[in-house]
This record gives sequence, structure tokens and C-alpha cells, in this order.
Amino acid sequence: MKYHPSGYIAFSLVELTLALGVAAISLLAIFGLLTTGLQINHTSIEQTASVQILTSVATDLRATPPTTNTSLQFGIIIPTNTTRFFDASGQSSTTLTNVSRYRMVVTFLPNSGGRTATRLHLRITWPAGADPANGNTRASEMFVALDRN
Repeated sequence: MKYHPSGYIAFSLVELTLALGVAAISLLAIFGLLTTGLQINHTSIEQTASVQILTSVATDLRATPPTTNTSLQFGIIIPTNTTRFFDASGQSSTTLTNVSRYRMVVTFLPNSGGRTATRLHLRITWPAGADPANGNTRASEMFVALDRN
């Protein structure tokens, strides 16, 4: 900043150019991180929703009385492996529809005999239309033991 004989203080053109350059580089860095932040936010939302669906299904299976083989809320037949599809609000269906967002595969694990718990593996992937074996999906999973003996 220079002092002029007339008493006015002003920035030189070089100082102004440097300040604009620093501001431009800072804004480029912030805008570069913006897309990464949005992607992480979207992934976090999907993971949270998938874990909530996993918890709902596990709770439904645990609440199923030992005298019946069909879960009350989702209609999963125990111990039959099945695939269910869920929309964004958590509503399930047995077929892939245009509103399906998640695919859940319920796999009952073999027991070793005797008085053991019914064990199962819940795996949810998204997007629902993608083949989970292809590796192009995101996933959450949970192992559950049911006391049905």
C-alpha cells in the first residue's frame, strides 16, 4: 500500500493481482473438494438407509415365533434362501421394479446339528438392478442368529 502526497492510500496493481490470484487458487481448491464432499454425503445416506433395512429385517426375523416359519413383516420363509428388493422408503417386494433401490439376499447357513441357533447372512447391495456378483455395487451385510430350537 502506498501513500500518495494527496493523502489517499491505495493498492498497487501488483498487490491487487496477487490478491486475486490467491483468491482464485483458493476457490479452485474449494470447488474441487465440493464434488468429493457431495459424493461422500450420498454414500453415507445410502449406507445409513441400507443398515436401517438390515436392522428391520433382522428384527422381523427375531420377532417371528418359533411355531411359524414365515416372518411377520417381510414374509421371509425360514429357512429358505431368498432375495428381496427395497425402495427408498424401505418397502419390500419379491421382484425388481422401477422403484427398487436395494437388493437383499437372505442366506441361511447350515447348522452343525444338535441344539444350535438358526444362523443367516443378510447382504444388501445397491443399486438394486446391478448384479452383486459383478462387483459394481456397494454393500452392507449382517450375520444374525435366531433362537428357534
